[in-house]
Amino acid sequence: MSEENVEIVRRAIEAYGREGLDGVLRYYHPEIEWTSTGDYIEAATYRGHNGLRRYLGTMEDEFKDLRIVPVELIDAGEQVISSVRFTGRGKASDVPVEMTLISVGWLRDGLIHRVHNYPGMAAALEAAGLRE
Repeated sequence: MSEENVEIVRRAIEAYGREGLDGVLRYYHPEIEWTSTGDYIEAATYRGHNGLRRYLGTMEDEFKDLRIVPVELIDAGEQVISSVRFTGRGKASDVPVEMTLISVGWLRDGLIHRVHNYPGMAAALEAAGLRE
């Protein structure tokens, strides 16, 4: 099952890159909970598909030419640790932006039902019960 979970997360990242918000929602449970650290977007927990739209929509509001590429996806059983690179340009400034987002996603019944962002890989590995 865990390799399937990694593939689901990969497909979700790729769908967002190709289709945006509408394409990615099919990979997330309707009651998704996504907790942001506040490193890139306001620290909060976003709930449900509408919350996910607000969370991801914030990036679309701030950046143009947004590209999202999975750097590393780590199988952690029912969890997937992901390192994802975002690149784009600031809409207001036109300055190039590159950032890496580290998250742990919990999957259930083939859908991502919880995501928590972490400031670095060590914290994400620890949260998933792994050590660096």
